[in-house]
Order: sequence, then structure tokens, then C-alpha cells
Amino acid sequence: MADIPRRTDERTGLPPRRVTAAVLAIGAVALAIAGIVALGETVSRAITSTSPVAATVVGEYTEDHLVADRRGSRYAPFRYVIVELPDGTTADVQSDDLAVGADAEVYRSGTGDVFETPPQAPGAIEWAVCASAVAGAIALGAGSVRAMVPSRRRD
Repeated sequence: MADIPRRTDERTGLPPRRVTAAVLAIGAVALAIAGIVALGETVSRAITSTSPVAATVVGEYTEDHLVADRRGSRYAPFRYVIVELPDGTTADVQSDDLAVGADAEVYRSGTGDVFETPPQAPGAIEWAVCASAVAGAIALGAGSVRAMVPSRRRD
């Protein structure tokens, strides 16, 4: 019987295992950071409570913001009103409906942010994106570890 040469760890045409593992580890860390940040923001939006507050509209101004759609990006004007809250503080609220001098009901969050309408809770798609980012980071981390472990092949 002829001697069959054993397969060595040389993989021609592929990068070394350490390079593959390092690239996968960097990807896993980057995706994990992005997933954790997105998950943190989603959780904070989910647990934020708002309460209605009576306010008086005392002023208005317009700001141009860059907006993008399928045809490209452009600057568009956004109308903001300045509302005076019962405690004497003022806040800026983006609104096309509130008139200067009118009394309005606005919503104040626990962090002090003021909204014209109460913000919506995160939906299922936002939770799924966060979960898939974390799962992807775990998969890349496992791939990185797997790339470093030499495979045992039986002849």
C-alpha cells in the first residue's frame, strides 16, 4: 500500500488562520458595540415615560436640515416653536400645527425632553435588529475562536 501523505496545516490560497481569526474578532467586537448601543437606545426609549404638560407657545423659528430620499439629499425647512412650561422653563418643539400665543398640551419625558405628541414605543423590527446584531456578534466571535482551533481530520 502506498504511503498517502498527511495533510498539513498549509492552506494554499487562503490567509493564515491568525489573520482570519483577527478579522473575525475585529468584526465581532465592532458588531457587538453597535448592537449594544442600539439595544441601549431601544431599551431607554421603551422605558421612558411621558406626562402631559400644559404650555404656552411664545415664539417660533425655522431651521434647515439635510433630508435624504431616493432622489438624493437636500435641505428642507423645519418649523420649531418655543413653549413656556409651567415651571418657567422654555423648550423647543418641532411642530407645524402649534400657533404662537396659543395654549398647548405637550409631553415631557423623565429626561426633560419635550414632544408635541407622545413618542411611540419601539416596534418589533427595532427589537429584531438589536437581537440580530447581538446574535451576529456572537456568531462572529465563535467563528474567530473556531478559526484558531486546528481541525482534527481523520484519514
